[in-house]
Amino acid sequence: MIDMKITAVLNPKNKKLLGGEAIYLCINRKVRHYIHLKLDKIPKNAWSGKPLKWVNTQYLYAESHNRVISREIHHLKEIVQEFYKRDEVLTPEKLKNFYLVKYQGKKIKGVTGAAAPGASDTISSYIEYSLKYGTSSKKADGTRKIYLTLRNLVGSFRSQAVMADLDEAYVLGFIDFLRSDATDINSDTTVAKYVDRLKVIYREYCDQYGILFKKRIFERLDVNSTKRPDKIIYVNDKQYESLENLKFTHEEKRLEITRDLFLLLCNTALYYNDLIAIGSENGFDENLLEVNPGYLVLQGKRKKNGEEFWIPLNNTAKRIVKKYHVEGGELIFPRSVAISEQKFNQHLKVLADRINFPDVLSNKVGRKTFGTWTDRLGMEDNDIRMIFGHSPGSVLKKYYTERKTIETYQKILSCIQR
Repeated sequence: MIDMKITAVLNPKNKKLLGGEAIYLCINRKVRHYIHLKLDKIPKNAWSGKPLKWVNTQYLYAESHNRVISREIHHLKEIVQEFYKRDEVLTPEKLKNFYLVKYQGKKIKGVTGAAAPGASDTISSYIEYSLKYGTSSKKADGTRKIYLTLRNLVGSFRSQAVMADLDEAYVLGFIDFLRSDATDINSDTTVAKYVDRLKVIYREYCDQYGILFKKRIFERLDVNSTKRPDKIIYVNDKQYESLENLKFTHEEKRLEITRDLFLLLCNTALYYNDLIAIGSENGFDENLLEVNPGYLVLQGKRKKNGEEFWIPLNNTAKRIVKKYHVEGGELIFPRSVAISEQKFNQHLKVLADRINFPDVLSNKVGRKTFGTWTDRLGMEDNDIRMIFGHSPGSVLKKYYTERKTIETYQKILSCIQR
């Protein structure tokens, strides 16, 4: 590890300030560099300087200040770790400047996205880095194979190209290469697949170093790399109400279970296989249950990408979970309730006929219904990402644990309650 000592200090230059003392971070390696944290000033007697308890309880907002100090020290250490992994030279001044640009939004000459750690990596080696440490490391084996192939293709195209070279000209040239006789690719669908994966890598790079994501690089291409479905199939309000009001005989118990679980998908954005795989031990957010037994939040990891989801349950979702959940079981939903996805979709076809649904009703329609509904309601993008189990990018991800709070729970519920 690069030998860099990072500590929190109070007014290191003994400046006389009105309203209290300012808190700084000190980067010490032979010479000292200071970063002003821009927190509210505190009385001198409220400072202990002890790790994690820098500000003592004499100050009303000590807990908040200590949390911010800890977070910002962590940010600095992450930058140090990135340089260490890449065996790049790092000085205290360079560390301070990268921090100021990335986390305080300052403009410093010579510190730009092109100078970020990793910018000098070849594109193929950055893909390799992503597969080891980044978001690609969590992807399913089948998806990882696509990134491995992308790495090989990028290496064959321009082996010495670095991340700072990734621009419109590079992407257009890469597309020409994919279509050429140098590869075995024979369809634009496959070309689009690799261009989309390159876009994911580039977005991860931008997220990682706080660089502006240049969307235009991947627009106006002669491939369907950004093509969306011609038609998004979802359950509208009238169809949802019809489904909710269906009555079933005793012999149609399985259809009733399918209807209930599908409504749960419409209110949680979960895929069916992710829903029935949620374990009882960690499936609910225990921190919120300790505050109030009625604060039900489903949590787990998506099978497809390994990303975590955190989903506050509205009244409809709570009712369905309580209807079928059996205490003491290994999973939230017992095996008598959970069936295969294939059989689940077969039963949905029967339900579609009963409500005169004009398209194919499948488990994916529930997720799209939630997405369409929350988009119309104006839910925040970050909350949607957390519920859907989408990768938030490395910059946002650092704050996701802090966002899983009562305040976030209540805010989301105020939007999705029904």
